[in-house]
Amino acid sequence: MSLLSFIQYQYLERYTNLVKANRLNAIECQQKTFASLINAAKNTAFGKEHSFNTINDYNDFKNHVPLRSYDHFKTYIERILNKEANVLWPGLPSYLAKSSGTSDEPKLLPVTNEFLRSTQLAALYMLSNLSQQLNGASFMGSKVLTLGDQQDLEEINGFLCSAISTIKIYNKPAWTKYFSLPNDDIRFIHDPAEKIKTIIQNIQGNDVRMIVALPVYLSHFLQQFEAITNMKFKDAFPNFIVAFLSGMNYEPYENLLRNHLGDDVLLMENYSATEGNFAYQVSLGIKGMELICNNGIFYEFVELENVHQQNPERLSLKDVKPAKPYSIIISANNGLCAYIMNDIVEFVSIQPYRLIVKGRLNDIFSPFGEHMLPIQAEQAIAETCKQTHQILIDFCIVPDFNHSPFRYKCYAAFEHAITDYSQFSILLHHQLSKHNSYYDDLVKTSAIIHPELIQVPHNFFNSFHANKSNIIQAQQKAKHLISDKATIERLNNHFNLQSN
Repeated sequence: MSLLSFIQYQYLERYTNLVKANRLNAIECQQKTFASLINAAKNTAFGKEHSFNTINDYNDFKNHVPLRSYDHFKTYIERILNKEANVLWPGLPSYLAKSSGTSDEPKLLPVTNEFLRSTQLAALYMLSNLSQQLNGASFMGSKVLTLGDQQDLEEINGFLCSAISTIKIYNKPAWTKYFSLPNDDIRFIHDPAEKIKTIIQNIQGNDVRMIVALPVYLSHFLQQFEAITNMKFKDAFPNFIVAFLSGMNYEPYENLLRNHLGDDVLLMENYSATEGNFAYQVSLGIKGMELICNNGIFYEFVELENVHQQNPERLSLKDVKPAKPYSIIISANNGLCAYIMNDIVEFVSIQPYRLIVKGRLNDIFSPFGEHMLPIQAEQAIAETCKQTHQILIDFCIVPDFNHSPFRYKCYAAFEHAITDYSQFSILLHHQLSKHNSYYDDLVKTSAIIHPELIQVPHNFFNSFHANKSNIIQAQQKAKHLISDKATIERLNNHFNLQSN
C-alpha cells in the first residue's frame, strides 16, 4: 500500500462507525432522522401548514402530511423562486437542482447546505465500506474519472441551477480536486463528441483507478475510447479497480463493461437521484444495495399493488418485507416531505436492509397485460447474452400489435453481429417467461410468441437519443421498455432511415 493510499485508508476509517450503526441499527437511525427533520422544519411555512409542532410519532405524521408528487410541490417551489424564505426548509436553498424526471419539463428541486453535506457523506460511506471489504484503499491511490454532466451553473431568478451532478462537483471538498478527472474546463464544451474526445485527451498519462458514471454512458464512452485510441481502457489503465455505477441497472451492459475494463473489475452499484443518495452496494459481487438510514432522509413505502389507491397504506422501514415491490417515499433535509419518488424498490434483505431498484412506476410495461418491470427485461436479455456469448451495447423492446399472435420487437445493438437470430429470440423468450409470470401465462396460452430480434448498428441508440434531445447527456438514462405510440413510430422511422 502506498503512503497516499494508507493516509486515505486511515481517513476512511473515521466513517466505519457510521457505516456500522446504519447497518446494525437502521430502525433507531430512522427514528432519529425523523425527529430531526420534523424539528428542523417545524417553523417553515410547510411545517406550520401541517402542524409539525403537534407531530410526535410516525402515525401523527401520516395524519398530518399527505403523499405528494412534484406537481403538488410546485406552488412551494414557486414561492422559493420568488425569494420567500423558510418555505420548505429554514432559510433559502443554496441551489436549485434541475431534473428532467419523466417529462420534457424540468423539475426544480431545492438543494440546501445540509443536503449537500449528506450527499458527500453518502459517498464516504461507499468508499469506507469498500476499503473495509478490500482491507485497504489501493483504489484511492490515484485519479477518479467522473463522467457526469459537467456544465455551467445557470441563474434562474437569482438562484444558481444545474444538474445535481454539476452542483456536487462545484461543492466537493477542495482536497478531492487533486484526484479528480476531467478538469473543470470540460464544462465549457457543449458538443458531446468533442467533450468525449477532450476527456480522453485529459486522462492520458494519469493513473485512473476509479470511474463514477451511469452504465449506459460509460459503455458509450468506452467504445469511443477504443475507437479514438485503438486501445481498450483496461490496457491503457492497468491499475484500474472499480466502477461506481448509478441511475439504472447495469446488468445489460455488464459483459461490455468487463470486456473494456477487465474481467476482474469491481462493479459497485449505488442508488442516487436528484432527490438524494439512498443506498449503495455493500458486498462485492452480490446484488443488493444497503439503505442509508442515518443521513438526513426518512423513508416510507407503499405496496405496489396499492399505489394507485387514493389513500394507500403507508409503511415505515420496520414494516417492509423482502421480495415484495414497493413505491418509495422520502422526506429529506432539502425540504421535500412525503415526496413520491416514482421508483419501485424491492428488499432482498431486511437484516440488514438491502434493496434493488426494479424500475419506475410509469415504466411498467403491459401492452398485453404482462406488467413487465424494466429489471425483468434487463435480466432476461443479460442472461440471454451470457448464454449466447454476446456483448450487448444497448437494447429496447416494443410491442408488435400487428403480428398474430402478439409478440415483442427487440431492437438490439451488439459488439459482434449475431448470425443466429432464431436462437437468440427463442432464448430471450424463455428468459422473459422465467422472469415474469404474467408473460409466462401468455406463452402457455399461445397468446404471445417469441420476440422478433432486430439487429441495429453500434451507434443506433446514441443517434436515436440524440435525435430526440440533440445531445447525448452523461446523466441520460436509457429506456428499455417502450409502449407509447409516438416513440415507437419514431423508433421505427429512425431504424428505416439508418437501414436505407
